[in-house]
Amino acid sequence: MFTKGKRNTSAFTFMAWASFIGAFLAMFIGIYTLDEVLSVKGYYAVTALFLTMSSFVLQKVVRDNMEDSNNGRKRNTPSFTFLAWSSFGLALLGMFIGIINLEEPLSVKGYYAVTALFLTMSSFVLQKTIRDNTEDEGSLHVHMESGEEV
Repeated sequence: MFTKGKRNTSAFTFMAWASFIGAFLAMFIGIYTLDEVLSVKGYYAVTALFLTMSSFVLQKVVRDNMEDSNNGRKRNTPSFTFLAWSSFGLALLGMFIGIINLEEPLSVKGYYAVTALFLTMSSFVLQKTIRDNTEDEGSLHVHMESGEEV
């Protein structure tokens, strides 16, 4: 009998959440303390949120499409896949155009660049972890309801 274990340990799940929260807080603390007018801070805040959400959507679409290539079932249309990729690209481009044009020393620009990349990566990792854990809980419940040993 095949038993499927959990893909993510509690420590990895904690790390995924902690890194996402840390990156998100670092980005928004940096935006809050930035010595710029509110419209510039708003640009960075909106771009950071756009980057976060597009990262979540892109990771889901890529994983769905990869899984769907094995079973012939398509969850995402080519249009939605294009939308996910283009949104992510525009969000990343928007963030880095803003960083390049920021009239601050290179150390400040570097802070925002690294924080944007950290926020992007932690969004991918968190989305994957949440999905894995949810799928693993579902398969655990199916095994338990059927009386199988897990």
